[in-house]
Amino acid sequence: MVTITVEGTHRLTQRAERGVLALDIAVHGEDRDDVVRRHAHVHGELADVARQRREAGVAVGFEVGSPWAWTDGPGAGPDQRSTPVHHLSSTITITFTDLAALAADVAAFAARADLGVQPVRWELSDDTREGLLDAARGRAVQDAVRRARSYAAAIRPDGPAEPVLTSVSERQMHGGGPGLPMFARSEASGIAFTTPELDVEAAIVATFAI
Repeated sequence: MVTITVEGTHRLTQRAERGVLALDIAVHGEDRDDVVRRHAHVHGELADVARQRREAGVAVGFEVGSPWAWTDGPGAGPDQRSTPVHHLSSTITITFTDLAALAADVAAFAARADLGVQPVRWELSDDTREGLLDAARGRAVQDAVRRARSYAAAIRPDGPAEPVLTSVSERQMHGGGPGLPMFARSEASGIAFTTPELDVEAAIVATFAI
């Protein structure tokens, strides 16, 4: 008996269905109370916006991060500052399913000096990703069978060469798997995004006997 070990792969592509927008709030100043007040105002405002987007049906969810505070002490020497500087920051993330609403918010938030807008992270819904992954796995098996038949025919050109599958394992390389975020660049002209296509890939290692 001869064994053949081959790899089978398949990749499927789907246009992104969700855009994840992360907004950074960062406030700095020498007056600690003023820093806290200004940060609380913007943080509360954006949390309300996130809730409104979910209630309007243009977003499926949001996350309100906990504030992070730190202080830079006064510097030494005649040219250094004599008072500490206080910092307070947080991040609010909104997951949009309405990409036109996402584009409008990106344009509006990017114009504000008190906010930082991170690059949009594009995703598929869980159901879409899992459906594509299941399909890619099946085709990866077919790819492995095709490769095994090719090798078997070369090894035994004059005899029966139909390979028999004896074992298969999956390689964790697919971009759409659980816990592996999918990123893509976004391009904006005004408030219109070019929505990227995302890849979902499956790969297996299969052993056949002939």
